[in-house]
Amino acid sequence: MEQQKRIGIIGGGLAGVFAARQLMTEGYAVEIIEKSQSVGGRMATRRIDEGTADHGAVFFTVRTDELAQEVDEWLEQGLVRKWFGDDFPRYVAVNGMNQLVQSIARGIPVHLNEQVERILAEGPALQTTAAAETRTYDAILLTAPVPQAYDLLSASPLMLVESDHAHLGKVTFEPTFVGLFELEKSPDLGEIGLLDDGLVSGMLKIVNNAQKEVSATPLLSVYMTGDWSEVWYDKGEDETLAEIERLLQEQLGPVQLVSKQLKRWRYAQARDVFRTPYLKLEQHPLWLAGDAFLDPKDTSGRTRVESAVISGLRVASAMDTHFKAVLTEQ
Repeated sequence: MEQQKRIGIIGGGLAGVFAARQLMTEGYAVEIIEKSQSVGGRMATRRIDEGTADHGAVFFTVRTDELAQEVDEWLEQGLVRKWFGDDFPRYVAVNGMNQLVQSIARGIPVHLNEQVERILAEGPALQTTAAAETRTYDAILLTAPVPQAYDLLSASPLMLVESDHAHLGKVTFEPTFVGLFELEKSPDLGEIGLLDDGLVSGMLKIVNNAQKEVSATPLLSVYMTGDWSEVWYDKGEDETLAEIERLLQEQLGPVQLVSKQLKRWRYAQARDVFRTPYLKLEQHPLWLAGDAFLDPKDTSGRTRVESAVISGLRVASAMDTHFKAVLTEQ
């Protein structure tokens, strides 16, 4: 009997979680290695006192049949709801975006707070090394943002051919800063609690998490543009928060703050995207996937929640096809 293949997935965002779930369904032994304290990636939610604030993806949309089927199930289970939009609905997770990913990931083995430092080739197998752990797999799926993935591969004694470097070295991301502001009183941000037009320079959007119905207390998520975030990236947190607060007051008028926090997303939006849902290294059983890897039918041209989901599903299918072909050749 063929021994069960072991697959390690580095990165517990949507692409990694969906790939893991699909590969487990196909009978593979799968585990996720995640450097943070929770799966979810940019499906991120923060608890602040009695309130809840999404500070990564604000909502998601649906263009594909695959995600539409998932969303129908999530709606039935009460995991998501439509926030706004009739012809092109925007969906949100009922208890915060991170909770949705945790629900999807239930049952998948996950190693949290473990940052892979190198990947080694041991014969046909691959090993991940972290501070205190070494793990061996028949294949690895790397779903970290492409610059991080490329840094990891470059620091590893793997054989990267010229085409690998050409593909991975060209992709850059823009950052996004998100200010999280707990208020005394909830401001009225229109009918739905989202402002994304006519904002002061440097500000991308303002979300009222109370109006979004994910927070019991007045919490604003203030997203800054990539250009603004790039300029401010190396400045101190207090100085940066003070400037975001100043711009917020300029936009909304006087607001009474209870608390404020800052989230830095170094890799928020890809400036360049791949027009393929995944890549495979030429010399190793190692694939890369994520929201910057777009299906050729994706006309959006940008990283989205759905692009991460579809990338995860497509790469899982490709890995399954690869191992079945290898088995046939034996």
